[in-house]
Amino acid sequence: MEYLSYVYEKIFGGQAGDDADPQGAFHTPRKVICFGNVLLDRLVKLEDPELLERYGLELGSKGELEIEKLNQLATEASESSQCLTNPGGSALNTARILKQLGTDALFFGAVGSDKNAEELRRIFRERGIEARLQTVEEAHTGQCVCLMYKDNPTLYANIGASAQFQVQTLSHAVSHEGQSFLRPVERKQILYMEGFFVPQRSEVCDYIVQHLVRERRRLALNLSAPYIVRENAQAMLKLARLAFFVFGNRQEFEALAKAAGGFGDVDELAKHLLQAGGPKVIFVTNGSAGVQVITNYVEELAPAGPITFEDYRAQRVEELVDATGAGDAFVAGFLHAWLEKRSLGECIRMASNVAAKVVTQVGCNLP
Repeated sequence: MEYLSYVYEKIFGGQAGDDADPQGAFHTPRKVICFGNVLLDRLVKLEDPELLERYGLELGSKGELEIEKLNQLATEASESSQCLTNPGGSALNTARILKQLGTDALFFGAVGSDKNAEELRRIFRERGIEARLQTVEEAHTGQCVCLMYKDNPTLYANIGASAQFQVQTLSHAVSHEGQSFLRPVERKQILYMEGFFVPQRSEVCDYIVQHLVRERRRLALNLSAPYIVRENAQAMLKLARLAFFVFGNRQEFEALAKAAGGFGDVDELAKHLLQAGGPKVIFVTNGSAGVQVITNYVEELAPAGPITFEDYRAQRVEELVDATGAGDAFVAGFLHAWLEKRSLGECIRMASNVAAKVVTQVGCNLP
C-alpha cells in the first residue's frame, strides 16, 4: 500500500488552484481546445501474463471491449495486483500535461450520470482541469484498463458516454455570449482532436472543420492507434488533409497509407497530405529512435514551401517506467513551445524532452 500511495501522490501531486470548474464557465478563451474521450483509467501491474492469456489479449495490444467484460477484467486484475485509478483519455492527458507546462487548455467531452463521472469531476476540480462535460443520461462513463507486464502496456477501453457527445454542445457554446471558447481568427489557437474521438462523431468532426477551423485557428490531429486508422480510414484521411499538425507513430501512418488505398508507403502518404493545400507539419514518431518531421512549413503566415524530411533523435531515458502516455506528452510539449513562438526545431526538442520525462513516471504525468 505504501507503493500505491506513493504512485497516487506522484500522479495527482499537490492541490489545484481555486478557479478549477469542470463545467467551464470560462471568460478567457484558451489557446488549446482539446476534443476527446473521457475515461476513468485503471492501471494494474501484472506479475505474469496469465490474465492476458485467459482473456485472449495479446501483450502490447490496444482495443475496445464490452463494458461487462472490461469491468470483469478490471476486477480480476485489481484482486491480484495493485490498481491505480486516475483520469484518462488521450486528449485529456495532453490537456493535463499542457497545464503542468503552463499552458491552459479547455477540454470537451461527455460522461455518464454515474459515480465514475462524479469521481472524475472531483479530480478535475482538485487538479484545476478546465472541462466542459456533456452529461449523457442512462450511459456509463468511459473506462480504460491498462495492464502493465514487464513495462509493456496492454490497453483496452469502452468509451461509453463519450460516443454520444453532441454537436449542440459546441454550437451552443459558440453562439452564447460569455461561453464562447474561440479566440479571434487572427490569433493563434489550436483545436486538438484525438483519433479515438473520430468514430461515431462524424457530425461533431464536420462541425469543427467547417465552422471553427480557419486562418490561425488550426486543427491538430492525433492518429492515436492503428485499429482506429484501419476502421475509419477515409474519415481520418479527410481530417489529416485539413489538419495543420498531424501526429502519429510509424505503425499508425503505415496503417493509414494501407487502409486509405493508393499509397505505397508513409513517405508517399505524407507527400499527398502536404500537397492537399497550405502549410502542414507531420510528425512520425519512432519510439526510442526519435521522430521524423515531414513538412512544407517555412514560417508563420508564409505560404507552403518545398517538402522537407528531417530526423530528430529522441531524448535519452535513464529508466523507462511507463510509456503509455509518451505520445500524448509529446503533443503537449510541442504545442506548448509552439504557442511560445519558438522555432520548429526548438518545439520538437521540447516535445521530446517532455515525453522523455513522462515515461519515467507511472501514468501520464511530469515528475
